[in-house]
Amino acid sequence: MADERVVATKLEQIEQYHGELTAKQRLPQEKFLADTTEQRAVERMFENAIQACADLAQHIATQDFEYDGGASKEAIRTLARSDVVAEATADKLVAAVGFRNVLAHEYGTVEYEQVYELLQTELDVYDDFGRQVAQWVRDEGGSDM
Repeated sequence: MADERVVATKLEQIEQYHGELTAKQRLPQEKFLADTTEQRAVERMFENAIQACADLAQHIATQDFEYDGGASKEAIRTLARSDVVAEATADKLVAAVGFRNVLAHEYGTVEYEQVYELLQTELDVYDDFGRQVAQWVRDEGGSDM
């Protein structure tokens, strides 16, 4: 069974990183594209938000659904198959993990126009994921989360 402290900590982190990213949405695109410091800050915020979601997915999938792999994307898919999160949420989060890999491991060139577009349009996945996991925990364990 998932450790409630781990779940609570990761949910708090997801909420924090989501809030930080939301605050950066106010940046005008021209300023963002011209400011390397802002670009790096937003990159790191995305990495943190995505990693917190991936860590939480791995923890729950391993502890509650006998997942024994190491791939974040498959852990997220396991949560969708197990009705912890909606399929649409899992699909968006799997795509986000791919984006995180580009940012963190430089698997490709970072296109800052794309980063800005994701900042403006794709933040809902972190809130959705957190709410859906918290609801699952409440339903499954009677937790106070």
